[in-house]
Amino acid sequence: MRKTLLAVLLVVAPVLSRADGFQLYVDSAMQQGVALLAPKPVNGVGVKIDTLRFDRNSEPPLWRLCSWDFSTKLSGDNPAHTKYGITYADDSFLFARDAKGTFTMKVDASKVYEAHRTSSSQPWINFLVETDFGSLPVGKAQTVTFSYSLRIMRCRNRMGTFYDTSIHAAQCLGYLYVRNTNPTSSDYGKALWLGMGCFDNRGSGGLLANASTHWDVGTSTYIHQLAGKDVYGEINFNDHRWHKAKVNVKAAIDDAIKSLHLKGFLTDSSVDDFSIQGMNFGWELPGTFDVTCQFRDFSLVADVDIGVSNPGF
Repeated sequence: MRKTLLAVLLVVAPVLSRADGFQLYVDSAMQQGVALLAPKPVNGVGVKIDTLRFDRNSEPPLWRLCSWDFSTKLSGDNPAHTKYGITYADDSFLFARDAKGTFTMKVDASKVYEAHRTSSSQPWINFLVETDFGSLPVGKAQTVTFSYSLRIMRCRNRMGTFYDTSIHAAQCLGYLYVRNTNPTSSDYGKALWLGMGCFDNRGSGGLLANASTHWDVGTSTYIHQLAGKDVYGEINFNDHRWHKAKVNVKAAIDDAIKSLHLKGFLTDSSVDDFSIQGMNFGWELPGTFDVTCQFRDFSLVADVDIGVSNPGF
């Protein structure tokens, strides 16, 4: 459930970071900290309740940490130094970063749920980090590449005989939020979520085999989920090793739009009408699973500078 509507869009200035392109992340290592949000948004907007710091940096955070619908006891006070680095944790949730820029996200759903979910209409655990990019028009670039590395360290099914794959799962997911920002298009302002096809315990090796396009009730927006092999190649997350994700964002958006044309949505849109406006990443746990993942090296690179000022919506 991607419940935060990207209501406040930041103006970001891309930095030329290497010879093959412009790095569009301003703070991929979260050096400016992470804003901790309350579990309930107000009018669709997340409410900051604290800041988690990993460096001696007092700048406003560009990232947010969310635990929608389920409260945590995390706070910015007195972080611990653990094997994961600087660590913020309570009995059920953990978020940490080490000196090399590796992040750890841990959830013990068996300590969060009072009872197993029995219906798809019931809320589930979302433990996510998210950020905004302002508005990055993909049509101005020939290539836009999104990449990161992910390791699934633990995924323990605590459901016993209650386990039903139609409503229960452990998913480590990443999404880019993209919107039609062409004012001459009749689809102007319409948006979709582009899913990176990350870990899902129900798939072979933790990867779902096929791309899919479906309506997300929680955000009233379509989601186009990429097939896992198209993001990671032929890998197996159950080996607990690091795996590299790499997505040709422009091609993926084009595929999503073509899929949505078949559903009668975005019929006046092409890939060049779209801008990347934000992303989120982390655990969604419709099932009672105890899980731990690590990620690092978030990167969003274009072959030209596609940074623009806030379009004002």
